[in-house]
Amino acid sequence: MRLFIAVDVPPEVKRAVGRAQKELPEKGGLKRVELPMMHITLKFLGEVSPRMLDRVDGVLREISFSPFRVKVRGVGVFPNKKYIRVVWAGCEGQELAGLAGKMNEKLGGMFPEDTFSPHITMARVKRDLVLDDYLKKYGNERFGEFSVREFHLVESVLGPGGAKYNTLATYSGR
Repeated sequence: MRLFIAVDVPPEVKRAVGRAQKELPEKGGLKRVELPMMHITLKFLGEVSPRMLDRVDGVLREISFSPFRVKVRGVGVFPNKKYIRVVWAGCEGQELAGLAGKMNEKLGGMFPEDTFSPHITMARVKRDLVLDDYLKKYGNERFGEFSVREFHLVESVLGPGGAKYNTLATYSGR
């Protein structure tokens, strides 16, 4: 099972990000993320055996957090402007990084620690692309703000039409 841990993004924020996403150039090699698929990945787990699933679930149930706010603002790219592979909308809020840090810590014995970069993926890029004007226009765009009250353990099933997501469990803040 290919798993990740994520925060859902509310529809009004997805729509705001989608309006900017529509202005990405219509070039081969750029694939927009469909609005329903947009989320904030807290930790990518990768392939997890079904027998490890209960252990992961148990660890995630132990993670305590208070609900918090996240601002979605600005557009950027990974890894850099000269070699773009991902176009993203940025997410602000130190509590988000704190929650991801708890996951890295608690799951450290089972999965490698990774660097958290809070974002919502807008598009994936397979060919060289120049987006300087687009990044200037949307670099500080405000897409909205929302409360995070829960996170999810999600299975990503890869298929010919792209990935499909299945929520396996939901964990609420206290």
